[in-house]
Amino acid sequence: MLSRVADSLYWLGRYSERAYTNAYIINVQIDQMLELSRTEKQYEQQWHTILSICGYIESYESRYEGYPISQMLNYLISDLQNYNSIDSLLTGIRNNAKNTRDCIPNALFEEWNSLYLANNESPLQAPYTVLATTEYLVKVRKTSLTATGIIDSLMSRDESFLFMKIGKWLERSEKTALIILNLMENEEILKQDFAVTLALQLTNTLDEYTRRSRMRDAEKVLNFLVGDKNCSRSVGYGIGKIKNTIFEIENHEVPLYAQQLFEAIEAIEVLIQQNASDMTKQERKQWVIQIHNQCIKLGPIFSETYYLTEPILVK
Repeated sequence: MLSRVADSLYWLGRYSERAYTNAYIINVQIDQMLELSRTEKQYEQQWHTILSICGYIESYESRYEGYPISQMLNYLISDLQNYNSIDSLLTGIRNNAKNTRDCIPNALFEEWNSLYLANNESPLQAPYTVLATTEYLVKVRKTSLTATGIIDSLMSRDESFLFMKIGKWLERSEKTALIILNLMENEEILKQDFAVTLALQLTNTLDEYTRRSRMRDAEKVLNFLVGDKNCSRSVGYGIGKIKNTIFEIENHEVPLYAQQLFEAIEAIEVLIQQNASDMTKQERKQWVIQIHNQCIKLGPIFSETYYLTEPILVK
């Protein structure tokens, strides 16, 4: 496979996962504001966390003043200077799908292209009413889920499929680690029980965790989100999928050119096998920082191994 094609497939997987996750997280935050009665400072801190998870807080603060909700929604949804805004991601998905039309089902391109064209024709813009914003975010999530169904049901399990899946799992692992880290950094402001529940909500694992356990203590939830082997949104699950998929690409061997990549994966595996219950509060935070940093390094190493372009949009 040409490296430019592999590159487009990889980023198609990453952007699709990022668009779904960011739309879901913004939706959760809007619901939180409607359902809960909190102080103005807590609301501002929550939005500050959402900006850090779904965008670039430094970029936002360099171009905007204050935290009015309509302004933050504009940055997270419509601002094309924000590479992680929903509209920027839709453009990236559409362009990468267009570049790989010979490798993907036509239905997959049409699904994303229809949403892209509809949004161009009638974009979501200020004033960002709750109803219109929620409907748009739900539409993005539904399109992403439909696209996933098309990929799983119509695509051959060849290299095209595998590169797209690696993009998805890497994006998901990074995002879960980023969510945990941001909430741990704000635990002095957010009450611990609220931060723990919010971590499960933002990672879309609240229902799954609640079915398995009634205890929402910080250590148990942290172990669940980092290393649970059955949770499809845990860091450990994603890293395991990436490792197995690369093994499949390499015919279950470790070639010399991919040695650094496998070493990076194994370094993360060593970290996620540790147990948060045996750590102090400060040790837990350092542990999550290491996991997040290792996940961020993995993308560039993967790109270098397979001659993909520089992943400048990785958060």
